Amino acid sequence: MDTKIKKPLIWVIRNWEEIVCAVAMAAMLVVCCTYVLARYIFTYSIVWGQEFCTICLVYVTFVGSAAAYKRNQHYGMDFIVSHLPENVHFVIKMIINFILIGLFAVLTVFSWQYTAAARKTLPISMIHYKYIDFAAVLGFASMTIYSVIFFIEGIRKPADYKKRYLSSEGVSE
Repeated sequence: MDTKIKKPLIWVIRNWEEIVCAVAMAAMLVVCCTYVLARYIFTYSIVWGQEFCTICLVYVTFVGSAAAYKRNQHYGMDFIVSHLPENVHFVIKMIINFILIGLFAVLTVFSWQYTAAARKTLPISMIHYKYIDFAAVLGFASMTIYSVIFFIEGIRKPADYKKRYLSSEGVSE
């Protein structure tokens, strides 16, 4: 594969969560502003606007959670653990990562089952709920994959893991 094509493709694969969130947020902003302006200035209602904004918000929420998890940007209350010795802190963080692998895997399966069982459609646009519920599958699957990556990184490259996840800054690139 040509390197000119390969580098952008790798960038898109690595940042797909951010791309989905940016597109959904931009679309939601445009439609929501247009919806409000049309309703209050021109007394015209865009009937599908609220449903569209809700769909975008669901994708921003679930896929955005995965993007924040990937970059270690979720808030955590580790004031007790952070005062422990670094090796103990590392072991606790690895145990938590292992638990998160299981939790996110279970949530991925449950959200997949929930999506597959969806039968309703939105009242105005007639969009099937499966397309909306799929945002949870994407978000939880992404967090499962990154939990596995973090766990493996902790085993194979403990110095990099400690630098990224146990430092006081804690935010990766």
